[in-house]
Amino acid sequence: MAMAYAFGTTSAVAALLVAFRFAHLLRRLLGEGAMQTALIPHFEELRSQDPQRAGRFFCDLAYSLSCLLIVLILFIMGGIGGLLASNVFNAGNAEIAWLTLLMMPSLLFICLFGINASLLQCEKSFFAPSAAPVIFNLFWILGVFFSATFAPEKAMTILSLFIIVACFAQWAITVPKVYRLLTGFKLDNMWKNTKGYSKDVLRLAKPLALGIIGVAAAQVNNALDAVFARWADDEGPALLWYAIRLQQLPLALFGIAIAGAILPPLARAIKANDRPQFRTFLEFGMRRSLALMIPMTGALFILGDGCVALIYGHGSFSNASVAGTTLCLWGYTAGLIPMALVLILAPSFYAKSDYYTPSMAATASMGINIALNTLLVAVFSLGAPSIALATSVSAWFNWYWLNLKLRKDGYTLSLVSSTAKITLATAIAMGAIIIADNILWNGSSVIELLQGKAPSYEISFSKQILHLGVNSIIFVVTLALSAIILKARDLTHLLSKKQYSISSN
Repeated sequence: MAMAYAFGTTSAVAALLVAFRFAHLLRRLLGEGAMQTALIPHFEELRSQDPQRAGRFFCDLAYSLSCLLIVLILFIMGGIGGLLASNVFNAGNAEIAWLTLLMMPSLLFICLFGINASLLQCEKSFFAPSAAPVIFNLFWILGVFFSATFAPEKAMTILSLFIIVACFAQWAITVPKVYRLLTGFKLDNMWKNTKGYSKDVLRLAKPLALGIIGVAAAQVNNALDAVFARWADDEGPALLWYAIRLQQLPLALFGIAIAGAILPPLARAIKANDRPQFRTFLEFGMRRSLALMIPMTGALFILGDGCVALIYGHGSFSNASVAGTTLCLWGYTAGLIPMALVLILAPSFYAKSDYYTPSMAATASMGINIALNTLLVAVFSLGAPSIALATSVSAWFNWYWLNLKLRKDGYTLSLVSSTAKITLATAIAMGAIIIADNILWNGSSVIELLQGKAPSYEISFSKQILHLGVNSIIFVVTLALSAIILKARDLTHLLSKKQYSISSN
């Protein structure tokens, strides 16, 4: 919101957002995602054998990772600096390269924060890793307001330096707690006896490599999306950036939470060789995700432009930016359901120690995404929304691959009836909004956007809240009534405390 208010969707902002992705391309490989997936079970295994050995392993890992990252960062910065000195970039790409070079040191702190967060989770300490990103955002917002009065190009340079400080602060807030935990392992000369790439650290190589394949595919997808968006439109990366923040909100609130909760019981069921129990938990997670994500998909489609206008549509964020961001949001929203389901399906393979299947599915999805982006942007010259749509299509393919593999393994889930009822209830709620728009607000901006027109959005904050608030109440009430009438129990149970059977519709 601060970025939108201060800078809108200018090409300078788009350059910063592309550079931010490039500078942090390795964060999901060496700090989060694949690293956490491999680190946590390995640490727990070592701790069950010898707590001191587990503590020593973590110190060795932190040292080894720091050395590796420093070398990589210096190498990448040297390469970018050499290319900039050679004047091989045009003006727009030179700006991206310069901002990437500036932000590269922040990668070190992002990755160290990732392994610190993993250790704290193992120790059931959740406050510090949860509060740390808040500190990161506060420094970013501070940088926005400090640089807002400068010309956009200079402002992005200043903001890049604030982002480095933000990454450092995010890591630093976890250090005291991590130090106290390591002290509890009673290590002799905690850091003096640290070894680079010890045997226990090298044992991470296999699970980390398999996890990296899938995560790398997703990261390459994200980076290439930004490149294609820049190709399609100078403001394209900014439009996609603002849109995906809204699309990922339900995934962060519910999809990831369900996936995190479902992995331990799935793993226990697999270890006990209890296939019926495994299927029960898997179906429960799928039902819960569908009951949440289908209505949220409908809500983002029918209420999305109102959300964009309310959250971003102020200051330098123009009416055209609201419309462009909404179209990108619709493109991403088309993939909300499969993205949530993949979050459930992938842990089911991890529970079986099968890292290969999710990795191959993610890699194939990356290929489809690249092919679609090339077709839609390079051949048909479509804009940023087509890139978001390509991401959604590739997400559906990813889900299909994993679901097909589960079926071949004998896990067939009965979800058709429940899904149909929830979808119909959501469609009725969306129809109610269209009717309400025409009766209460003199026309539907959603219909205008679908017709290729440019709606005129309300700029008054109070009127924006009134419009979105009334429509949201209509959507929720209509959805609830429709679910009750249709007996969509997976949906109605969310509105009550009554327990229900996993086999119910």
